[in-house]
Formats: sequence, structure tokens, C-alpha cells
Amino acid sequence: MKRPLLLSWVLLLCLACPVLADSTLSFNEIMYHPATNEPAMEWVELRNQLAVDIDISDWSIRGGIQFTFASNTIVRGGGYIVVAISPASLQAVTGLANIVGPFTGRLNNAGDTLQIRNNSGRVVDEISYGVDGDWPVAPDGSGVSLAKRDAETASGPGANWTVSEQIGGTPGGGNFKQDTFIAPPGLVSFWRFSEASGTATLFDISMSSHHAERA
Repeated sequence: MKRPLLLSWVLLLCLACPVLADSTLSFNEIMYHPATNEPAMEWVELRNQLAVDIDISDWSIRGGIQFTFASNTIVRGGGYIVVAISPASLQAVTGLANIVGPFTGRLNNAGDTLQIRNNSGRVVDEISYGVDGDWPVAPDGSGVSLAKRDAETASGPGANWTVSEQIGGTPGGGNFKQDTFIAPPGLVSFWRFSEASGTATLFDISMSSHHAERA
């Protein structure tokens, strides 16, 4: 008699937790409505979800904007790549060097659908952002970006996104400051819990690797 009730609680907990990203490369931050100089300051940031470098030659972004990555485009393991409507304008403001573009089209302020496609045309990540429901309104013109709460969660659910901590966003880097953990001598692994994703990540210091487990 107790099993159906237990299964119901497990199902509710699973539905309440953000889904982990199932992608090698995913959307991580989007500046779709800058407060100033909008025609030149739109950009999107992608993150490599793997611990190893990936070659995204001939991969593309499709949807509201279009861009195809050049040959020999490499994204470092756990690293970022920024695609801008005007790379020179964004570099002048931020000093960031790893910017590619320009993309064609415009990011719709009221909402848009964006896809990352690999060189075979397969969709590896997709987002349909907006200003209603779970989607935050502040990125629509107040100067902050649309930022993923936890880089390792799926791009689709609006609940997985929030606003950047600083005006202009954080192109080319992590969305939020994280505490730096210094391992004491003799420690070979430790767990770090993420409230945003509801997961615990095991960091294996001896192997310089980590993997996420559902909390």
C-alpha cells in the first residue's frame, strides 16, 4: 500500500529538479536586449560541457540568428565561446579576445528560439527564451543578461535561467562567483552540492575529474 505513495513522491521530486544538460555544447548566457547600442551589443555565450577540448568546425547556431563556426574552431574543456553581432564592439567594451562573429539576424526582445547544430546538422542544444512564465523579465532592456543558474543544467526550462549579477553580463566566463575550495593535504576527493541544480558533484582530485550525482 505504501509503494504507490513512495513512487508519487519520487516522481514529484524528479519533476521539481532541473534537468542536467544532455549536450556537448550548450547555451550559457544570452544578451538579447542590451540597454545601449542594441544593434551592436547583442551576443550569445556557449559552454563546452565536457572536460576535454572539442572541435566545432562547421557547427552552427540557427533560429533567430545564424552563424557557422569556421574550421579549426576549438572550445576548451569546460570553456566558453562568445558569438557576437559585432565582435569588435564587444571586444572594445569588455577586452575579451575570444569572440567570433558576426552573426546574422537579430535576437528578438520578446522571445526567440535558438539551436546549436553540429556539423551533421543534428540539434545538440536548444532554447526558446521569452519574458513570460518562468523566464526573467530584467534581461529585456535593463542591461543585465539572461544567465543560466547552473552551467550544467538543461537550456530549455525557463526555471534554469536568471539574470546576470552585473550589468553587461559576464561574456567569456562563469555567470556567477563561486567559492574557491582549497583541498587540505591528503584529501583525494570531495562533494560539492549545487542548490541551483539539485545535484552533488564529486571532484576526484587525484584524477582531476568530476561527475554529477542527483542529490
